[in-house]
Amino acid sequence: MIGIAAPLSGPNEILGRQIEAGAKRAAEENGGTTVSVDTFCSADGGREAANALIAARAAAAVGFLCTVALEAALPKLSAAAIPVLDVGVRAARIQRQRQQHGALVWRLAPAAGAEARALAGFVRERWSDTAFGIVEDGSPQSRDLADKVRQALEADGLRAAVTETYRPAEEKQFPVARRLQQSGVTRVLFLGARSDTAVILRDAAEIGSTLEAAGGESLIDAGGGVALPAGVVALASGFDVDWAPSETPPEDEGYARIARVGAEIAIQAGTRARAESRSVIDLLNDETFITTAGLVRFDGEGAADVAPFRAYRWDGQRFVPDAEG
Repeated sequence: MIGIAAPLSGPNEILGRQIEAGAKRAAEENGGTTVSVDTFCSADGGREAANALIAARAAAAVGFLCTVALEAALPKLSAAAIPVLDVGVRAARIQRQRQQHGALVWRLAPAAGAEARALAGFVRERWSDTAFGIVEDGSPQSRDLADKVRQALEADGLRAAVTETYRPAEEKQFPVARRLQQSGVTRVLFLGARSDTAVILRDAAEIGSTLEAAGGESLIDAGGGVALPAGVVALASGFDVDWAPSETPPEDEGYARIARVGAEIAIQAGTRARAESRSVIDLLNDETFITTAGLVRFDGEGAADVAPFRAYRWDGQRFVPDAEG
């Protein structure tokens, strides 16, 4: 029995359902069974989810999207010898629980700071020969991401020619578009919602400005009323599978893919544990697993050796792996 721990209600339900869909698909294809528990993306929800998984005698838990829920669940699950395959939480303090307290957590999610490093790497590799700008929506998450990207680039002697902050969820963004036009910058990192990025790019085009745009995982989110123009690049975590964002995700979209991989690993580990009289924990630490993402092995810190980020390009209908990287 594989436990699926995800937010199955509330504002993060769409993402939680992606986790559930991916893990269930793996179980259906590999002869496994699952039980789903709602973490509510809260500490209380995490503890309740852990209790439910213990009661269900789950062999492993796959999922978790919110740090507070995983942080609260880990002590209970570790005490019950139920390993966790983390697909969404990136906070460094979760890894510290493993290092300092022996928490049974293996990470498929990218490490903290991986998105900023990926964005900085993109700029370094593709835009280092020309001026570029950074535009963010003023939220704590976007501002923190922008700061980390700037720091990484400045360490290599690269500095954004212009930085802009906009008010999100506006129907028009002409002031930002005009400031970018006046700056002369034509390559811009957008750190904000996909819907806002689409509005800025539409307004920029309307005043005669063509921008080469890139951004982080927020560009993968469901779009709004304004279409994202073809050619926009998103640096996103993935396993070489095309992304086609929508409000009603198919079984292989978003977190479904990484959850599917996590469940495949959990099922293989459970099967081998029974056949070889070994523990699932030992197998996760020592063995290589065959998954739909290829071969996956965890290092001594419990991190999977899969490339967490790559470039995807919007082709007008979906994000597909970018030919340049």
